[in-house]
This record gives sequence, structure tokens and C-alpha cells, in this order.
Amino acid sequence: MEPLELENKITALEQRLARVEGALMKAAQAPAAPLPPAVPVPVPPPPPKLQTLLRAQAPAAAPRERSGNWLGIVASICFVFAAAFIIKLSIDSGWLTPERQIGLAVLLGVGLIAAGFALLEADREYSSLLPGAGIIVLYLTVFAAHRLYALITFESAISLISLVSMACVWLYTRIREDWYPVTAALGSYCAPVVLSLGSSSTFSLYYFLLCSTAFASISVWVKSRTLTLVAAYLAIMLTALTGLRLGQNPLIAGMLALNFLVFAAGTYLYTRQYLKPLTESESSSFLPLLLFFYAMEYYYIDRIQPGLAPWLSLGFAGLLLGLYLSARKLFPEAKIGSQGMVFAFVSLVCFHSFYLELMPAVGKPWLFVAIALAAAFSPVRLGDSQKDGPLRIPALAVLAVLLIEYVAMVSHLLSGNDTAWLAVSLASVVSLWALIYARGADFAGKDGHGPLLGAAHLLAVSGLYRLTTETGSLAVSASWLVYAVGVIALAFERKDEVMAKSAMLVLGFAAGKALLYDAASAPTTVRILCLLLTGAALYGSGFLIRRISGWKNEKA
Repeated sequence: MEPLELENKITALEQRLARVEGALMKAAQAPAAPLPPAVPVPVPPPPPKLQTLLRAQAPAAAPRERSGNWLGIVASICFVFAAAFIIKLSIDSGWLTPERQIGLAVLLGVGLIAAGFALLEADREYSSLLPGAGIIVLYLTVFAAHRLYALITFESAISLISLVSMACVWLYTRIREDWYPVTAALGSYCAPVVLSLGSSSTFSLYYFLLCSTAFASISVWVKSRTLTLVAAYLAIMLTALTGLRLGQNPLIAGMLALNFLVFAAGTYLYTRQYLKPLTESESSSFLPLLLFFYAMEYYYIDRIQPGLAPWLSLGFAGLLLGLYLSARKLFPEAKIGSQGMVFAFVSLVCFHSFYLELMPAVGKPWLFVAIALAAAFSPVRLGDSQKDGPLRIPALAVLAVLLIEYVAMVSHLLSGNDTAWLAVSLASVVSLWALIYARGADFAGKDGHGPLLGAAHLLAVSGLYRLTTETGSLAVSASWLVYAVGVIALAFERKDEVMAKSAMLVLGFAAGKALLYDAASAPTTVRILCLLLTGAALYGSGFLIRRISGWKNEKA
């Protein structure tokens, strides 16, 4: 320490002591006066300890550990390919017998599992890759022993695959790292296909099913929806694509159904075990798989028995809906993210299997009447529907049915003279007006019933045309005029300006036809009657329209 610096510090201490002595003397003279606050002396912070430095540097090492996982994955792939080359060695060189090759592959698989267990204490996450690769090698060994070399029978192969699956589950109970099941699932499903080990066989279907059972069970323990999703996609897609080359439709349909049941049960058990429902993003990931399963299952069943496919498809949809309702009871006050996915799948299945396939052609138009009346007397407010709500796809399916049947009714009324179509069309007009009359308040302030009014007017005009066309052209015009006046009268009673204005188009069209066509070509007596009827309809309608316009001015 320099002399000047030491002298400065001594001077500072003397000044501080002088201030303290002065304060004490003042306190003795005036006890009530408070002491002035002491000036804090800045103290340099102590040097950081070694443990603090190590903790601060620890996060920097995490990325290196995560990046090392990719090296382990590549190494696992190398081990699997090495096992595949060992298994197929006799085909390429012939210097090892099949029995010895299978034995070497088994030793490699067991060795990988043992090495992984030996390294668990050092790095549990990274070492779990080796048992995953070992399980893949054991699966491939049993697969090749039956498919390539016929060293074991079909029953023995199934038994050994079951043992490997149970060993896979047991290993997870000892390791409990997510890398292990994901690695094992990807390799177990894909390796027989990628390595060309004879995957297009009946045995492959049983192999995929046993793998599905193992990984669906592990996914519940591992608490991983991702594992369920990956295994389900691989199992169902590989089973369906394998079946295209086998030509055994009953077996393929049965295996697809069993895989569906395995993963549906696994997903439901996960929800029930941990009281954690599917999220919306997870449910959206499952929907493409469900649609693929439905298409392929329907395809295979239809090739076996065409009339059976729609019924079984409805059964699968009912099972999925039942699982959803059962899970819904576990969360009475919470929103379940799988609601939209389940409703979408059930709606698409019902639209295709029930409406397009099972519903008789004679009964399809009456669905329009049933849906319209159900909407008219439903307790749900139609104006409260959300664009992105879970019921949007069911609503679109119902709307598609209504549009299809509406177009069919109008086209048959204009082009044919079928009494059955006329009856259902008139009933549909009544149901539309029941919907407008009963639920018009749901669209108040939005003019939302304008499309309904337009649909009702077009269908009514077409039906009245078909009903009265054989009587004569004047009868057609008269029926249209009466209909338009009736609509305007109803609008006057309900004080509905939109309804009144919508009827003006029908009124104008009917009046124009009566004046320009019917009156010009009719005898004098009929012409006078036509003019009187048209004039009375127009005058009365004009009076009502003026009153309705007065309501608008009163509101303004």
C-alpha cells in the first residue's frame, strides 16, 4: 500500500470519528433529537465461490449434451444396419450358416442392451439409446429367422415376438427415459421394411400388432402422447399398405381394427390414469390418421362384403364417441380438446356411411324436413354458433345434406312430374317456414334469415308451379300471388321488414306473368278476372308495405 493512500485512509477515519463524537455530544444535550443516519461505507463484494461459478457454467454444458444425442442416434442406426448385414450375410457370401448369423445377431442385440445398462449410472438419457437399438435388433432377428430362413415356425415366431415385446416393456420400467421407447418404436416398425427383410407377409401383420401393444403400453407409463401418435401412424399405415400386396382382405381388415382398438384404449387409459385429456393440437394430429384408418378399413371390408362396411364404420365411430363421453365425465367443468376431433370424425362417417351408403334414395329428401323441424324446435340458439367451435364440421355436414336435397327437389320439380318429389317439396316448404317463424328471433338485427326466406320462396314457387301447371297458366300466377300476399301479411303481423321485402320479388314476378302473359292470351272474361285479382293483390300489398315502411321511420 502506498504511503499517500495510507495517509488518506487515516484522515478519513479521523473525520468519521469526529462526526461520531459531535453527534454524541449533541445527543447528550438534547435527548429528544434523533440521531442523524450513519453514512454507509461501501464494502466490496466477496469473490464468488467455486460452487457458484460451477452452477453458472452448468447451463452452457447442456447444449453439448443434447447435441451428443444425435451422435448416439446415428450410432444406433449403425448398430441396426450391422445386425441386418450379419443376418443377410449368407445371401451375399455364404461363409456363415443362417443359424450362426441369427446367433450373432442375438448376441449383438443382447450386448447392446447390456452395454446400455452398464452406462446408466454415467448418463441415463444417452445410454438409453443402446437398449433401444438392442430391442430393434432382437425384433429383426426373430423376424428374419422366420421370414428369411424359416428356422422357426409361425407360432414360435409369434411367441418370440411377444417375449421381445414384454422385454421391451420391462426394460422401460428399468430405464424410464423417453429416448428408449421412441428409438425402439421407429426402428421396430420401419426396419423390416427399409432393410427388405420380407415385410410383405402375413407374419408382418402380427408383428406390427404385437409392436403396437408393446408401445401403446409403454406410452402410458412414459406419459407421452407423442409415442402413441408415432406408433399409431406407423402401425396403421404399414398394416394397410402391406395388405395391398397380400390380397388377404379379411385378415387386413381385422388387423387394422385391432390396431385401432389398441391405440384407442391406450389413449383413453392415459387420460384416465393421469386425468390429463388430449389437447386440441394433439387431437388435430390424430385426425388425419383416423381418416386414413376409416378409408382403408372401409376399402378392405367393402371388398369382403359391400353391405357390411357402412355398419362397421358406424360402429367404430360410435366406439370413439363412447370413449369421448366416458372421458368427458372425468372433467365435468373443463373443456376437452378432443371434442372437435371426435365430432369431426363422427360427422364424416355418418355423412358417408349413413347418408350416402345406407340411407335409401326415397328417404333422403325427407331428411331435409326432419333437419329443418329439428332446428325449429331445438333449444340451442342458432345465432350463437361460433365459426371455430367444435360443432363447425358437424354443422357443415348437416348443411351439405340440406343443400344436396334442396337442389334435388328443385331440379325434380322443374324437370319432372313425380308426385313423391312434389309431396316432400311442399313438406319442406312448411318446415322452412316453421323454422323461420319459430327461430326468427335468433337472427334478429342481422337479417340472417334472408337466405332461409330465399330458399323457402324458390321452393314454394317451384312446388306451386308443379302443383297447378296442369290446371293452367293463370292458376300458376294466382297461386304465386296468393303466396306472396300471404308472406307479406305474415311479415306485417311480425313487423318483419326483411320478410316483406323478400316477398316483393315473388309478387312482382307473379304480377308480371299475370299481366303480360296470362291476360294477353286469355279470353275477355278471364282477362278481366285476371286484372282484378292482380290489381287487388298489388294494392293490398302496397298498403302493407307502406305501413311497414312507417315502422322503419318510427324506429329512426
